[in-house]
This record gives sequence, structure tokens and C-alpha cells, in this order.
Amino acid sequence: MERETAAAEEPTAPGRRRRRREGRTRTVRSNLQPPPGAEDPAAKGARHLADNRVKTTKYTALSFLPKNLFEQFHRLANVYFVFIALLNFVPAVNAFQPGLALAPVLFILAVTAFKDLWEDYSRHRSDHEINHLGCLVFSS
Repeated sequence: MERETAAAEEPTAPGRRRRRREGRTRTVRSNLQPPPGAEDPAAKGARHLADNRVKTTKYTALSFLPKNLFEQFHRLANVYFVFIALLNFVPAVNAFQPGLALAPVLFILAVTAFKDLWEDYSRHRSDHEINHLGCLVFSS
């Protein structure tokens, strides 16, 4: 499943002339498996090519918690409320029970994390759908 095309003009900076590459060809391969009995270009020792899967997710299972907390603590309001809640653990300045001060902050952080997880899972499902669509192959 490959297609050879003549190489077009190579991109250059604006205002500069473009040179044509004469005699050079480009091979385009799809990720589809070759039909039974057809030659597999990968079996001939073709170099490893990057796959053309779409991946728009932000997180992996291992990186979700650290990345999400990092993003949430970039919001100054979250840092402020955690600071105020931690101040309640100092006996000289506490206004009420320390655990009570942490509850609303932790609730907001948990709800935001769940929302981010749901959005990332939706992106993952969408990526999976797009990556498993068939493609049209044009050949001459």
C-alpha cells in the first residue's frame, strides 16, 4: 500500500525562490495491513516510519495526578485557599478546625480533577474513533 509521487517544491522563506527537486520521488505508506499474498514493504527492511495516529489527550494513567495538580496550582486562587487552609493548622492563628478549612478546597480540587479526567477521556474516545476509520487510497 504505497504510492510514489514526484516531490513538489520544497518550502522556503517568503520572498525567496523555490527550487524544484528533479528526479526525486517520495514514497507514501498507509498504516493498513497489506492484503494476503502482497509484498510487505516492512519485510524488505524498510525503515521504521512514524504512525499517523491522532493523539490529543493531555494525560496518561501515570501522569494524570501530577500534571493535573500542577495545572490547578497555577491558578492563584487555588494556591491562596490552600495557604489559608494550611494556616489553620498553626495553633496561634487558627480560626476554626483545620480539617474543616481543607474540606472546601479539596472538594473544588477533586471536582476540577474529575472534570479534566472526563474531558480527557472524551478526547481519548474521539481519537480512538478517528484512528479506526477507513481511509481512501488513491493509486494510478
